Amino acid sequence: MPTTFEIHPAIGIARVGTSADGFFVGPEPGAKPPTTYRDPAGNLLRQAARFRVFRVSRAADGTLRSASEITAAEGHVEWTVHLVNAKGAAEEFPPVASRPLQASPRLRNPKHTNRAELVIDPGPRTVAGPGQRAVFDSGTFLGAPVPLGEIATDADGRLLVLGGFGTSACVPPGAVPIGNFANNDQWHDDMSDGLVTATVSVGASRRKVRARPARVIVAPPDFAPGVVNLVTLYDVAFQAAVERGWRHPPTTPSFTRDLQPVLQRAVGYQWVLELGRQGHASGAGMGDFAGQWADLADPSPNHAFLREGVLGTLRDPADPVANADFGLMPRLHNSDYVSFPNAVLRLTPTQYGVLKQWAAGEFVNDLAQPPAVDELLPDALDRAALEACSGGPFFPGIEVGRIMADPQTYSAAFCVDPKANPPGQLTAGNAVPWQADFLACSVDAQPQLGWWPAQRPYQVFTKPTATTSQFWHRGVTGFAGMVDEWHRLGVVVEGRRPDGTTVFVESERQPLQG
Repeated sequence: MPTTFEIHPAIGIARVGTSADGFFVGPEPGAKPPTTYRDPAGNLLRQAARFRVFRVSRAADGTLRSASEITAAEGHVEWTVHLVNAKGAAEEFPPVASRPLQASPRLRNPKHTNRAELVIDPGPRTVAGPGQRAVFDSGTFLGAPVPLGEIATDADGRLLVLGGFGTSACVPPGAVPIGNFANNDQWHDDMSDGLVTATVSVGASRRKVRARPARVIVAPPDFAPGVVNLVTLYDVAFQAAVERGWRHPPTTPSFTRDLQPVLQRAVGYQWVLELGRQGHASGAGMGDFAGQWADLADPSPNHAFLREGVLGTLRDPADPVANADFGLMPRLHNSDYVSFPNAVLRLTPTQYGVLKQWAAGEFVNDLAQPPAVDELLPDALDRAALEACSGGPFFPGIEVGRIMADPQTYSAAFCVDPKANPPGQLTAGNAVPWQADFLACSVDAQPQLGWWPAQRPYQVFTKPTATTSQFWHRGVTGFAGMVDEWHRLGVVVEGRRPDGTTVFVESERQPLQG
C-alpha cells in the first residue's frame, strides 16, 4: 500500500456573509455548530472551508487504511488557491421563456465579444506556514472590481478559505433590472469555485511533494444548517463514485448508519416546509418516522407492510418520468422541471437500492447498539462537508449544479478532475445573481412541490411554542428586495419547548430596511 499525500475535504464548502470581522468553520466530524451566526454588530458570519493535508495509505479499491495529518509541527505546507467566477461568460441556464429547452444554447451577455471581461479571475494566491493571509482583490467584471474573498492559515498551518460578502450588482449600476431567476446580463455576484493545491515538505530531506488537489466552492448561506437534504451532495458524489467503480453500496445495510439518517432527513423538513410538517410531524401517520423507530428498525415480517408502504411513496429513479409521479415523495421538484413539472426529486440509485433492501427486511437492526464510527478523518471530512449541501434539484442549484451528478466530473472518488474542470467551472451554470434564484424559489401560497427548503426555508416557526408557521422571506419585495435584504433573514436553529421537546425555530432575524 503506497503512501501518498491528500488534501481533505476533497471538496470544501465556503459560504458568503456580510461580516468582515468574524467567521465560523464549516461542518467537520464531531464539531458543534456555532453558537451564533452573526457578529456583535448583527452582520451575518461567513462560513470558512478548512483544508488539511494527510499522509495516507489506501487499498487498491480506495479504502482508507491509515492516515496522519501533516501540521506545522510535522512539516511545511505551501498552499495555493485559485478562485474564479465564470457565470457571466457561461451558457444561459435553460429554459428561457423565448425558446424551448432543446434549442441551441445561448450565452449570457451575448453582446460582449470580449468574453474575458465577463470572467472574474484574480489569479491564484499562495500562503505558506502558520498565520498567513492573502486576498482575492484584483478580479473584475466589465471593468468593475469584484473581490472574491481571501485565504489564511491557522496556527497549525491548515488552510482557511473564505468567500466574498454575497455582493451582487449591475454594471453600470441600475442599467438593467433583474428579470429572470437565473440569467441576468450585466449582473455579477461574488460566488466562485476553485482549485486548492498544496506542496508538502517533510522529513530530514525536506523534499517537496505535491498533494492530491482539492476543490473549494463558495456558495450562498445555509439558512437552516440543522436540517439536512433528503439527497445530499455527498449522496450525488457517492453515486458517481459507484458508477465509476470507486465505491460500492453496502452489502447488508445497517439501520442506524444507512437507513435511519435518510428517514430522519424527511422528518427534518417539517421545520422549514409546511408540506414536510403535514407529512412527517408527530401524529402525521405513516410519515411520523420519529415516533416509530423501533418498528421501522424491525426486519421481521411483522412490519413489512410499514416498510413497503414507505418505499411505495418514493420515486423509483429507474422508472421513466411520468405524470404518475404526482403524489409521490419527496414533495420536492426534480431537475427535469421543464419537461415534467409534476415529477418529484429522484433519490440516487444507491439510496433507493438500500431502501429496497430495507423494505424487503434485508438489513441489520442495530438500533439498540449502533456500530462505532470507523471512518478515518480524511474521508469523514469529505462526508461532513458534502452532507451539508443540496444534492438536487439542480435547477440550476444552490452550491453547485448538475455537473456534480456527472461521473465524468471526477478523477477519483469525491475528487473533481482539475483538467476537465478549471476554476469557475462548477458554479458557472448557477443563477446570476444568486439572490434571483433565492427569491424565485419562494412561495406566497401553499406549494405542491418545493425546491431546496433545507438551505432556503419556505415556512418557519418564529418561537419554540409557536403552532403556526410564517413565510421565512416575509417582508422581502421583488428581486431587488432579496438583493438588499437576504443577509437580514433568520437562521433556523435547534431549540427546546418548555416540555423539553426539540424543535427548530427561526433566530437572529434582523429588521428589514426596505
